[in-house]
Amino acid sequence: MCFTLSVQVEKHRLEKAMNARFRENFRFEPFYFVSAFDFPVIPVVASDNPEYFTPMSWGLIPNWVKTPIEAQSIKGKTLNARFESILEKPSFRYSAKSNRCIVPATGFFEWQHIHGKKIPWFIGLSNNEIMHLAGIYSTWTNTETGEMVDTFSIITLPANPLLEKIHNTKKRMPAILKPENAEKWLDKDLKTSLYSDIIKPVEQEYLKAYTVSPIISNPKANRNVPEVLKPYSYPEQQSLF
Repeated sequence: MCFTLSVQVEKHRLEKAMNARFRENFRFEPFYFVSAFDFPVIPVVASDNPEYFTPMSWGLIPNWVKTPIEAQSIKGKTLNARFESILEKPSFRYSAKSNRCIVPATGFFEWQHIHGKKIPWFIGLSNNEIMHLAGIYSTWTNTETGEMVDTFSIITLPANPLLEKIHNTKKRMPAILKPENAEKWLDKDLKTSLYSDIIKPVEQEYLKAYTVSPIISNPKANRNVPEVLKPYSYPEQQSLF
């Protein structure tokens, strides 16, 4: 699964890495940690306008949703989209066919279950570059106010060997795109029959992983602090290699 992100990078570097620009009215501040369950607004690159970042709220609201109450209910269930069923599930199938996007991240967090304890890990790219996470998006119109709301979901798939050991309960991971596949994912003419050539687990050598402070596991704490990215050792932790 993927319910937490870190995007700790300056705007100019993010623009260069994603080959997209921020509009003047988009106020982006790098963050150490966000939880999907807070429905944060993230700078996303969408297939319909890949030259600019689009601010999108995490938690996809399908365009067929009728009321704000229904929208509030469904977005907590659409934070992730399973790749195996993305073209069949009613919440995702319309977006999956044409509304593709890339969510930038400098890494994400997962919890390993060992002897009844949950050990938090940070996972980033081994070359310290910016991750391109495959996603889908939707533009929903609030039927009461007329406001148009852009929302997204991050695609997940079965874990690679490294994430199998870390996320050792669900054994899933976000779909991380290599640069050449990121460009293909945003192509408006991409056929659904080619999705499986692009969406697949990256090799574990492509990633780095280390355990981090237990503060990350406390929802009452301020987790958007530098400490959440610093290595932290646990007696229970096991070697992954």
